[in-house]
Amino acid sequence: MEDKMEESSDRREMRRSKKGGLITMPFIIGNESLEKVAGYAVVPNMILYLIKDYHMSVAKGTNILFYWQAATNFTPILAAFVADSYLGRFLIIGFASICSLLGMIL
Repeated sequence: MEDKMEESSDRREMRRSKKGGLITMPFIIGNESLEKVAGYAVVPNMILYLIKDYHMSVAKGTNILFYWQAATNFTPILAAFVADSYLGRFLIIGFASICSLLGMIL
């Protein structure tokens, strides 16, 4: 009887260990890679937009873009805290992906 209980608990542990890991890594790496490429593609256009349409100096426009990139690079730390504490990893990854897509479209 006790052996059966140990076998069932071992099976449950094996099932739990199959979540995440290498299965989700291609999605996360692909998402982050494409987001970085899109972000770096926006920078040259944005600096020209700030200089020509808003009549900013190159230094001020570059500083604005630097702060924007710094904020977008540190946002995953906040998202990791929220995911671990409240929402869960898959929900926060889906939400962040949708927000990133909407941001690029707008």
